Amino acid sequence: MLHSAPIESDYTRLMPMLQRFTRNVFSLTRAAFVCGLIAVSLMPKVNAAAYSLPNDNNSLLGAVKQVQLVYEDTFAIVARRAGVGFTGLQRANPGIDEWLPGAGVSLELPTSMLLPASPREGVVINLAELRMYFFTESTEQVFVYPIGIGSEGRETPLMQTSVVGKIENPVWYPPQSVRDRHAAEGDILPRVVPPGPDNPLGPFAIQLARSGYFIHGTNAPIGVGQRVSSGCIRMYNNHVASLVATLPNRTIVRVIDQPYKAGWHGDDLYLEAHPPLEGALDHSQAVAAVIAATNDRDADVDWGRVVEVARTGSGLPVRITR
Repeated sequence: MLHSAPIESDYTRLMPMLQRFTRNVFSLTRAAFVCGLIAVSLMPKVNAAAYSLPNDNNSLLGAVKQVQLVYEDTFAIVARRAGVGFTGLQRANPGIDEWLPGAGVSLELPTSMLLPASPREGVVINLAELRMYFFTESTEQVFVYPIGIGSEGRETPLMQTSVVGKIENPVWYPPQSVRDRHAAEGDILPRVVPPGPDNPLGPFAIQLARSGYFIHGTNAPIGVGQRVSSGCIRMYNNHVASLVATLPNRTIVRVIDQPYKAGWHGDDLYLEAHPPLEGALDHSQAVAAVIAATNDRDADVDWGRVVEVARTGSGLPVRITR
């Protein structure tokens, strides 16, 4: 049974976004709108990205991909279809309307990233980039998942914990604080939500040793890649299903916060910057990350580019060596 205080429905957190969506699409024909909704429910499920783990001297994974949109596409549809997070897609494509980007528009997919500065074992959750890394026991592969995390005021805490259990078809027991918040908005939650499409935990919940915190699926996939929960980690349902199948109990789980990551790919040094969870983008922190990455290795760094990458915060790795 789940009595976790940090767990609540995504819908309340996402109402402002959904309201904006309604305003933006009202000019579309009813038929096109319905087709768009059908596309969300019928789109193919994309498994988590699997990368070959680079050697200890390198950190860059994958490559940025591009996708050309059709008329019905929105960022929410593209993110789900590509298996990336909503916010990550926004950061990589500034200035493009996320609800009506337009047919023929080309988007960059955030399918390349630097490994965080953390032990390459178990599960590493980097809050700032809204991603989870699962390092397989063979140490030959790393799986990367977009995640949703705690909203402002209900943050997911930094911690080192472990997996203590996996629950299939979990039952949700809304905490009284959550029921009170919903009631104040005219939404009366039941005391018990059984498994099914209305359950905000999705098909699986992974229980952590830190009391009250879970990694689980969701009934609102648009919240993956956003700060929408009351502290738990949200995943696409097909992603959490694949993770449950391969994640051993007692696996170490580290929750970190690294908005600036610097790492090598061959002889080139890269920098990846994400807006911090608190405060504004700060190039001084990016400089510190670059210095740490060059402690044991010389690099001809373009410091002007470092500042530019840090201030842009696109979430994409950028080469910063000349």
